[in-house]
Amino acid sequence: MQRSHPSQISINRLTNSLLECILKEQHGSIKFDIIKKFQENINNNEIHSYIIQLCYIYYVTGNNHLEEFLKKYGLMNSSNYYRLEWTLKALSEDSKYYPIQDYFIKFQTLMKHEYVNKGLTSTNSREDYFQDMYLIKEARANYQDRQDQLIFNLIEQSLRLKSIEIEERKEQMIAFLKKINQNINYLWQITSQGGITIPFNHGLIDSYLVVHILEDEFTCFNTAKRVPYKIIVETIDPSEIELIKKAQEIYQNSNDIQELNPFYDIEKEMRSIAQLKILQQYDIDELKKLALKKVEFHLNSENQKIKKKPRDKDIYASSTNCNSIWGEDWNETQSRIRKQSQFGQLKTYQIRQIIVKGGDDLRNELLIMQMIKKIKEIFEKHKLDIFLRPYDIILTSPNSGILEFIPNTVSIDKIKRDYQGYSLKQFYENFFDCFIDAQMNFLQSLAGYSLICYLFQLKDRHNGNILIDNQGHIIHIDFGFVLTLTPGNLGFESAPFKLIEEYEELLDGKGSYFHNYFQTLIFKGLMALQTEIDEIINFVKIMNFSPKHNLLVSLEKFKIEDFRKRFMEKCSTDQLYEYVQNLVQESSNSWTTTLYDYFQFKTNSIYY
Repeated sequence: MQRSHPSQISINRLTNSLLECILKEQHGSIKFDIIKKFQENINNNEIHSYIIQLCYIYYVTGNNHLEEFLKKYGLMNSSNYYRLEWTLKALSEDSKYYPIQDYFIKFQTLMKHEYVNKGLTSTNSREDYFQDMYLIKEARANYQDRQDQLIFNLIEQSLRLKSIEIEERKEQMIAFLKKINQNINYLWQITSQGGITIPFNHGLIDSYLVVHILEDEFTCFNTAKRVPYKIIVETIDPSEIELIKKAQEIYQNSNDIQELNPFYDIEKEMRSIAQLKILQQYDIDELKKLALKKVEFHLNSENQKIKKKPRDKDIYASSTNCNSIWGEDWNETQSRIRKQSQFGQLKTYQIRQIIVKGGDDLRNELLIMQMIKKIKEIFEKHKLDIFLRPYDIILTSPNSGILEFIPNTVSIDKIKRDYQGYSLKQFYENFFDCFIDAQMNFLQSLAGYSLICYLFQLKDRHNGNILIDNQGHIIHIDFGFVLTLTPGNLGFESAPFKLIEEYEELLDGKGSYFHNYFQTLIFKGLMALQTEIDEIINFVKIMNFSPKHNLLVSLEKFKIEDFRKRFMEKCSTDQLYEYVQNLVQESSNSWTTTLYDYFQFKTNSIYY
């Protein structure tokens, strides 16, 4: 279960101290006393959030002391092991200037070997020892192989679905999940541990063993090159003894197991899809034509009345019939599933919604999400009514991963599709019991994400990437285009953040109390961030300390000094407030924002 360690050192500051030591010694040996502090704090859950930074430091330096710490961390439990293994795998690429070093590859091989052999010490007799050692090693090796194959199949499914006709995806998905569940159950026969290990960083983090996937609860999201999908999984802490009793019931019915798809070089395929998203996702000529007509488009209100064309819809599967656009309330869903589950009585039982994605480089998004989590902490520390909803991102390779799905949310794209002709204000007035509360939630979250968009230069803000929850909060997702990276690298969406006419209407218009309060919250939020700017910048500083080893496309043209300037820390209070006013004014109903929405509708049928 999640534990707190109030007396322990800040891992953020400790990691920064490690970086300063590296820079001071020009990538030479790292002082052992800093690594020793990491070892003393190895049970601090905050360390999980910095594994990618520590692995990147090791990627660049190959420091032996850091390697020993990472090995110790990875062998603590299966969750730590796979968090480390997948992060190492996600960094296993040549940089633009240097090939990946042999020590990095060898360390990954070493960890696989150590995971199988860990803890094999003494038993009652020498004969028993060798017999037990062989059986344990065999079981662990079997689990490792089957776990890798299950994760591979889950990721590959998001690519495979694209080649299946939309009408047939639901039936194929049900069959696929049934096959995965059969193989999860089969693990109990061939290993000492059943279930799939996924190193979650939210909820009860020790509840990381996926023991079942619901076969009749999923969503397949239709995108241009792949089909990421949402599933609901049941997880437990593997230490719960009661599960062993359940295992008897499980594997008695584990006959006729369907074979999983065999391994192949999926990474090459996913890499090409991920690069296509960055370089060729958009019809550049079409975008240029629209840009040339920007004045006509911006002034012509008829563009907002264009008849909506049909779109390939996402595939939804649910065992309940709910008319709400948000579907069944997540609390009710969890209660229903728990009552029906054979694992529901276990203390560490968790029900999680996750999205599986292949063909998408999530490393950039993870870096931004780390900083968003820190910013949320700072807002809470300063008692500001600014809303942010970070979500868990788990890397499985350079171009795939697993994300936490935010419950009780729906995209504005779907709202606009299902309720054509409704403005956002009309939607709020008709779908929330208390409009004033929902309006305030919208305001507080709009302030938070406006700051995020401004600070991280967040682009690709079409309505498929913006959600509304059932409390009225606006929530941004998909942070692939950030910092120096823009769709098509054309520099569209030039406004500091998205503040379209509909948003301002929901704020009661310019000059209203709500509009002014929105502006004030941005000002207060930026002031609060100025007091702890280094805590935020440390994340990106570590991933950028050796530019020639850079692996993140969003950092290729990145300059830390330019990023720091965006916090305006040298401004007086009056100057900062005036600066925020200018940001709001520049963003208000920006033609480049509106044009990008229109472009996404014309090319990808994303409603606006």
